[in-house]
Amino acid sequence: MERQIHVIVLILLSIFEVWMCYQVLYRTVLEKKYLRNWKKVLIWGNILGVGLLLGVNRSMFFFSSLMSASCLLITIVVVLAINGKPKWLVFEITAIYFLLVALSDFFFSFCGMTFIDGFYHIFYNYNLSIEKCTVFLISRISILLIFWLLVKHNFERILQKTIQCFLIITVIGLTIIMILYQILVYDIWHGMSDVKGWSAACSLFTILTGFIFCVVICWKNQRLRQENQILEMREKMDLKNLKEISEALEKNKIQIHDLRHHITILREYVTKQEYGLLKEYLNQLLVNYAEIKEKEWTGIKNIDILLNENMKKAEIKEIKFQIEADILRYVPFTETEGSVLFGNLLSNAVEACEKIDNEEKCILVKIKKKKTFLFIEITNTFVSIPQERDGELITDKKNSNIHGYGMKSIKRIVKKYDGFIECQVKEKNIVSIYVFIISKKEVKEK
Repeated sequence: MERQIHVIVLILLSIFEVWMCYQVLYRTVLEKKYLRNWKKVLIWGNILGVGLLLGVNRSMFFFSSLMSASCLLITIVVVLAINGKPKWLVFEITAIYFLLVALSDFFFSFCGMTFIDGFYHIFYNYNLSIEKCTVFLISRISILLIFWLLVKHNFERILQKTIQCFLIITVIGLTIIMILYQILVYDIWHGMSDVKGWSAACSLFTILTGFIFCVVICWKNQRLRQENQILEMREKMDLKNLKEISEALEKNKIQIHDLRHHITILREYVTKQEYGLLKEYLNQLLVNYAEIKEKEWTGIKNIDILLNENMKKAEIKEIKFQIEADILRYVPFTETEGSVLFGNLLSNAVEACEKIDNEEKCILVKIKKKKTFLFIEITNTFVSIPQERDGELITDKKNSNIHGYGMKSIKRIVKKYDGFIECQVKEKNIVSIYVFIISKKEVKEK
């Protein structure tokens, strides 16, 4: 009876292990809410089937490389049948999970050898023991706690091709560690090594922690480097656009200055009743003269340029554009940062309104200064409610890998100046972005 209970416990723990694997996959490569019924059946068939095989195998062996590889292959095939892509990412994440679980089993077994004499018999004895069940239970609880901590800290979806090299390095590294400690267990069992349980546990923990730490640090550095490069590129592009707008305004000033000359010629044509020449001259003026409404809204040149330019774009696209702004004596951010901040906020609002058909389109921009606080509100109509994932707004553009950096630029600048940003849906088709930034310079002056 005791043997049957141990087998059932091992099977249940193995089923739980495979179930946790799918929880990891749901956070990375699988969209759980879009799964059809037949896919759910296939997943549960995989969980129960692989869990049963692992449990029965573990009732005879502590660890079997062949069985683990077979179960890994079955799980990968099932996930690929459900998702289809990305193939390498599915393999890497699934392999890393199973390798970490196996190494966790080895670690807690080594710990058991430290506190209980003869505990090492669970590695190769064919008997079912409470020690073996205890090791697997503690190991899976530890993996569950680690997974819970990752989820609690907004574990992001790993979908970028740029990190696949780090994942494959992790798979290779964990596989090498696994092989080395399998050899160590064999040597301990046959008396070929004097390594004790505590030494083996400490060395495994140190090597595993150090390896994962190095991979994570390298990955984060690479990711930050790439994001910084993209953000710098966007800032340069925004600054270039600002310069082009400034040149256009300067050209417009020249045209306005020259307007009196055109009026003189037009008056002469009217006086002589040369209406054919008058019409031809007017046509030439309409082609060459493009009016840009230049108005001082805030007193900050680059911000006013962006406001005027986006107002012009909105009018062309039949979007009602309203501005309520205070005259600002000082802003806490640099000219480039101000251009990026307002450029992205205004562009996002205009792009959202462009998608609306046969409905009123409007944008309201409020820029207020109260004591030491700069308050920015951008309210606009939109087609669909902005979606969020882990507290982040998701871009609805086709290529999400190269879009969405505008909001990241905004948040980076706001965070730099100890501010905060908030998105609020007021009505079914109206959304507002609020930005609050404190002006530290004026605080010091007071």
